Amino acid sequence: MNHLAHALLSGADPLHRVGNVTGDFIKGPLADQGLSPRLCEGVRHHRQIDRFTDDHPLTRDLRELFAPPFRRYASILLDVAFDHFLIQHWQRFAAEERPVFVDGVYGLLLEHRNELPKPLAAVAPRLVAHDWLNRCATIDGVESTLRGLAGRLQRTNPLAAGAAEIKRHAVPIEAGFLEFFPQALEFAESLSPAPRS
Repeated sequence: MNHLAHALLSGADPLHRVGNVTGDFIKGPLADQGLSPRLCEGVRHHRQIDRFTDDHPLTRDLRELFAPPFRRYASILLDVAFDHFLIQHWQRFAAEERPVFVDGVYGLLLEHRNELPKPLAAVAPRLVAHDWLNRCATIDGVESTLRGLAGRLQRTNPLAAGAAEIKRHAVPIEAGFLEFFPQALEFAESLSPAPRS
């Protein structure tokens, strides 16, 4: 899952949501991060959702759509594609209008950024300023997202050209997403804590 899906799957607790959205930027054991317990819960939730997604038979089948050299990066391509299709089908899965939801997430990230590790705190304003949660609304935005991810990886990779692969397989990916995401929502709800002030 990418940023928007993690935000929606995070539940209502504010710090839990911040931990979910920023989970991709927090590596290694959580005990070494200096995070509050509720932020740790959010990052742990993020990791459990990623494992659920990676291990699910539907996503395993979808990864097989991608031929080499994209197959190795199929999980990343699906994460971004799923955010794209979540935006297309937002009203199926969320009661709140997407602009209102996204603005609320951005507000939480800025409000709580001082509780994040310093390198990560610097990412939060950039995430908001560049509107990362809405970025995958279009194929051009998907391409831009994948170019950014390609640059973050250490080895040479084909992700910058991945939007064309997603477009090529859009019909089965969209169908797979629509079957998978309700299950992800149910799984996430089973993990989410009750909201706290």
